[in-house]
Amino acid sequence: MDKLIKQYNKRWHSPTNVYMHIQKLAKDVGFKAINKSPKYKRVREARIGAVIAFVLSRMRSLPTFLRLPLNDPPDIYLMQPNAGTMNIITVEITSYRESEESLLEQLKRTKFNQTYPIEYMLLIELLTKAKADYDDICKYKIEHEIYLPVWLLSKIQDSPDTIAEVITIDFKVNRLNINIGEEAYYYNNKFGSTAVIFSKRAFKPEDVRKELCQEECQILPWKNLED
Repeated sequence: MDKLIKQYNKRWHSPTNVYMHIQKLAKDVGFKAINKSPKYKRVREARIGAVIAFVLSRMRSLPTFLRLPLNDPPDIYLMQPNAGTMNIITVEITSYRESEESLLEQLKRTKFNQTYPIEYMLLIELLTKAKADYDDICKYKIEHEIYLPVWLLSKIQDSPDTIAEVITIDFKVNRLNINIGEEAYYYNNKFGSTAVIFSKRAFKPEDVRKELCQEECQILPWKNLED
């Protein structure tokens, strides 16, 4: 079955639109509530998706949009319109807190013992300030031919600017700090200020088109979800 079929006729949010809604929510409830309350779990997932989207857009020079499925797993879909079709990345989110078990041991127990489709990415939210064993994870992935991309996200601060550290582990370990405000400015200048697009199913990949949904820009990225 064509894996793109379920992605047709869906609403996709730009990462800048996601952060705009998060900033509005933070003014009402505060970042502490967003970061801690179970009520805002999907908001936190949308924020993680926006960070990944900003990074991928810069890496690949393609705009990246996201949506949260109604049911998880997976936790996030990322989409890049490309040459008339859509590149889809499926994101599974997990977390790591400091414990007697290292991050590598946790991954071996819970993730590296599974087989994931090629379009999957594993995103680990680091909820500890202790340094994780990134190099050991990289070495293990290479030795055991684990091709699942592993990204780690650590929040540095919420204000005055939102800054996060992103670590990618593939055949080597890469680390970068990103300022969300600066990334949003870069994204809008590079790809335009489209907030929401709606993917339409077509009979041929080259006929797939994206449409600006100005009237839907105020729909919260974590509401009106569809699988």
